Amino acid sequence: MAKMWTSNEEFDFETARDHASKLVLLGSAYTVGIFEALLEEKDIPSLKLALKADERALFIVLEALCTLGFVHKRQDRYSITDKARVHFIEEGNVGSSLPHFLDIMEAWLALPGIIKGAKPQREERDVAAFMNAMASRPDKLVEETVNHCLGRKKNAKNVLDLGGGPGKYAKAFVNRGLNTVLYDLPDTIDYVRTRFDLGDGRNLTLKKGDFTNDFANEFAGESFDIIFMGNICHIYSENENRALIKRASNILKSGGMIAIEDMVRGRSPMAEMFAVNMLANTDNGSTYTETQFREWLIDAGFRKIEIADLAQKNNQIITAFWE
Repeated sequence: MAKMWTSNEEFDFETARDHASKLVLLGSAYTVGIFEALLEEKDIPSLKLALKADERALFIVLEALCTLGFVHKRQDRYSITDKARVHFIEEGNVGSSLPHFLDIMEAWLALPGIIKGAKPQREERDVAAFMNAMASRPDKLVEETVNHCLGRKKNAKNVLDLGGGPGKYAKAFVNRGLNTVLYDLPDTIDYVRTRFDLGDGRNLTLKKGDFTNDFANEFAGESFDIIFMGNICHIYSENENRALIKRASNILKSGGMIAIEDMVRGRSPMAEMFAVNMLANTDNGSTYTETQFREWLIDAGFRKIEIADLAQKNNQIITAFWE
């Protein structure tokens, strides 16, 4: 999804329209379960029964998917192609992010009213779609972030992953030997516990709560070497981020480190376009400059601030120490 937000490439309207329609088609097919249902060859009546779907709609969609190379047709029976297996079935597939993409596009269609001052009108959040999209983040990018954190804080023994969602970063920290707490909203924890096999176990604890409130009392007697905030600051306003960073400092050990991964305006080619996504999907979110992040951290009492570009330069990692 990262390439979707870059703004420095040649833009062709016809190609963009073509790609958008294909993504909506593929996302819709994935959402209703067509690809999984076609792991075994089926005719349309069988598929209609399996998916409780409309026969005319199935025919039109299946024929279109055939022309795109994602479905194979033999006489009157359809099956998934190898290309579709890679994208929509195999572990780490990109298809799992498409339902979230459809949610994003629905929100973007309301931009004319939002520009005029309307607030985003969001349905109850789709935890599954959001978590599966977040889980599609490539492992090598997660490892790069964790390596950078542990390079800056070499003696770390434990870490608090705020808003850690599907647990990709939490598991990476655990694999490096750190005791890790993944802290997120109750419905998120309930979902990821089973969907991503994240039951409390050796070195990993799942904890329910809301970090937009004062969460320090939920960790009474505990403190952390690292507090990791991955891709959450863009959801909130400047004042909300100031407050969040200050709350985090209250449960850091002396010499502890905060690590913030996000898109920094002026360094990330995604930042400006992603801010539009936050305009469409949040009440107060945006993306922020290096100067803003530094100001928030200094005002909260942090020192030794460093900002580094991750390998693809779409995201940055900001680290600072609590004295």
